[in-house]
Amino acid sequence: MRTANHIAEWIVRYSADELGAPVDPMSLEKLVYYAQAFYLALEDEPLFGDAIEAWKWGPVVPDVYRRYQAFGADPIVIASDAAISVSRQVSEFLEQVVDFFRRHTAVNLSKATHLETPWLDASATEDTIIPQAEMKGYYRGLMNEGEAALSRHELLDSIPDPRWSSYYVAGIAARRLTSHPFYVASLAKTLAEPTPRGPELPSSFFAPVKGRDFIEFSPDEDPDDVIRAARNS
Repeated sequence: MRTANHIAEWIVRYSADELGAPVDPMSLEKLVYYAQAFYLALEDEPLFGDAIEAWKWGPVVPDVYRRYQAFGADPIVIASDAAISVSRQVSEFLEQVVDFFRRHTAVNLSKATHLETPWLDASATEDTIIPQAEMKGYYRGLMNEGEAALSRHELLDSIPDPRWSSYYVAGIAARRLTSHPFYVASLAKTLAEPTPRGPELPSSFFAPVKGRDFIEFSPDEDPDDVIRAARNS
């Protein structure tokens, strides 16, 4: 199993070497957290095995904090040793995470986590551990709601990549989390408007596809009859 420090060092090196924008320790902690959260939501397994704790300024992996705490609020610059090895699939995912979240300041990343259920619930417990199951359920739920809302308004063809991040932002907009730093008021307004279709279809019609949870038309069926049945189910 990969460790959180392994992932953190990959992010540090990618930010400095590939993007030319070294990351600070507070932002790094949040990037490590969001990488774990969305890997759980997308892949149904953890990116690393370390526990994440709910600290005052947001989610923290203690080992990662201790390794980089000497940098304070300064950008992290480390010696250019051998590159950190991860699979191509993991590196592509981590690039997406860093590229999406790095547009936000450390303060905004901290604020975002403070408005999301996993940190809120864990910060009220005695051991402050953020359970992986809660992370997976919360962020998968946000993405599913965002995807369904975009689908309902026929916007799936216009969203930018990576799609999971667009679903996440749409989920925030759909829930009207107005204090969230990633909240987009114009998108929230669009998603709150009546759908462009005439007859109202059930919410399940727009829900993300799971397994074989979709409509199939056989050669001997009338598509209109099948859609009518879906509306009434």
